[in-house]
Amino acid sequence: MCLSYCCTQFKKMQELTFEIESNQEIWELFDKDLDSIFIHKFMPNQAIEWWKTDLKTQNGAEFKNLSVRQMEMDVQTDLSGLKKILELNTNQLRIYQFEKPISDTLEMEKLPEKNRNLILKQNGLKHFFSVNFEFITVGSFESEFISGIELNPKFEKRIEDSK
Repeated sequence: MCLSYCCTQFKKMQELTFEIESNQEIWELFDKDLDSIFIHKFMPNQAIEWWKTDLKTQNGAEFKNLSVRQMEMDVQTDLSGLKKILELNTNQLRIYQFEKPISDTLEMEKLPEKNRNLILKQNGLKHFFSVNFEFITVGSFESEFISGIELNPKFEKRIEDSK
């Protein structure tokens, strides 16, 4: 029993990288049964642009009509929120799909690189999506999830071309 459990605990993440044509295609890749989304270092606007916003802090302080730029944040949302974020057509995103919300104490920057995927898996990570302009890398601990993307007629040729 333990051998089977141990082997699944340490299963490596499988990855695919291929060209993507739109954020609508990115949306099609997500597991619609997993509603906990974490986006690491989300930037709602391009770094060089100044934009107006209001800001409310956790302790209730409010700032109205601020000019900000290079604003980046970690975001926890659900599939509905993810869909709205994808509609912004942001060029670079690091999206993690978990089976449950991540804890307040989990900070990506503090995770050791060599154990990062294992720690994230222990915290419920199922799939990872790294969008970098026209390319996407999809990672998953579930080989069936990766196989489903590889066999999807829309992505099959692009995946072959990238290998």
